Amino acid sequence: MKSLKARGTPATDILASQLAAASGWRIRFEAYDPGSGVWVYRVTPTRQSAVCSGCGETKRRALDTKNCARHWRHLDAWGIRTIIVAPLRRVACRRCGIRVELVPWARPRSRLTHMFEAEILRRARTTSIAGVCRQLELHWTTVMRLITHWVEQATERRFRRKIRIIGVDEINYGRGKDKYLTIVWDHEAGHVVWIGKGKEQQTLARFFEKLGPRRSRGLIAVTLDMAQAYIAAVREHAPQADMVFDRFHIERHLTEAVNDVRKAEFWRKGGPHRDAIRGKKFLLLKKRRRLHWRRRRELDDLFRMNRKLHIAYMLKEQFDDAWYYRTERGMAESLLRWRRLLRWQRLPPLRRFWNMIQRHWRGVLAWAKHGLSNAALEGNNSRARGISQRGHGYRNPDNLMQILYFSCCR
Repeated sequence: MKSLKARGTPATDILASQLAAASGWRIRFEAYDPGSGVWVYRVTPTRQSAVCSGCGETKRRALDTKNCARHWRHLDAWGIRTIIVAPLRRVACRRCGIRVELVPWARPRSRLTHMFEAEILRRARTTSIAGVCRQLELHWTTVMRLITHWVEQATERRFRRKIRIIGVDEINYGRGKDKYLTIVWDHEAGHVVWIGKGKEQQTLARFFEKLGPRRSRGLIAVTLDMAQAYIAAVREHAPQADMVFDRFHIERHLTEAVNDVRKAEFWRKGGPHRDAIRGKKFLLLKKRRRLHWRRRRELDDLFRMNRKLHIAYMLKEQFDDAWYYRTERGMAESLLRWRRLLRWQRLPPLRRFWNMIQRHWRGVLAWAKHGLSNAALEGNNSRARGISQRGHGYRNPDNLMQILYFSCCR
């Protein structure tokens, strides 16, 4: 070990400025080991008083100093690994008993300084856990435990806030029928409030149990798709809340019905009729106002040859008018007019779609009252899939949940 001066070196000045808040401590010794390439800074207390690591109360006098000094990993100084070494004293606290004193640069029972932990968390937001470990030469469990500690504090603090409007959706994190996560989104705050394993009724029931009966009765609206498990859980625990079925899920069912008509027409007729339908799937599913004028010509030529596809396409376009109403009565009248247009048409897929609308009538009309959808939650789900792919998958779903909490909470 090569001993240097305690003051005057650039690395010492940087460390002293970073530990400026550490009043009552002084850098006594500084050394550099060329073999391991590590800066070592020995810090000693300058006051007789000490702070209890259990309750944070300041004691006038410390009992003694422990035999062994503790080490903390700090931010690298000029690209060199930096270690802080300090002897810790014990204090006698009336509340906590005999405890080791609290140092101002690190958490209790942590071997990383506050600034180094902040650097780890900053990199973990944009890099996989394995990437952070390679960059900072840390073990995987060290980074994961730090993220878990941060998530436990952040999620509990956010969960205690007032929640009135939530969104519920599931996400698949792997191959298999049971590899699903249920995500609950706060529409007013714009962040995730809860994640649970599975997509059954019991999964969402665990969220309401944690929320409590009183706070569950304070919910105004819940946006969700038409999954029966989620509907049953909301009806049981928050019957006063309006269930708003996601607009984009409803439109997806409508486009699937139009696609079923296209499939049936493809096999019903042959020759030039089949050649005209072939390759027109996405052309039929896209809204006409978003089509290029050259593509509209292809669509018009198809409609001249096939009347049923023309009717199905026009019904799909006219259904979009219902989303512009801001009263439940106006939206209901618009949907009933659309049903009258469908009455005499031989289009079984669209009839099945209308039967689905009737079964979920109140939830569909709730769009006009609240104007809510799961768009923000679907965007968050896309980001969650990217996070899972960035880490090349997670065998333990608990670790994936912690990473999703951490990445979605800002």
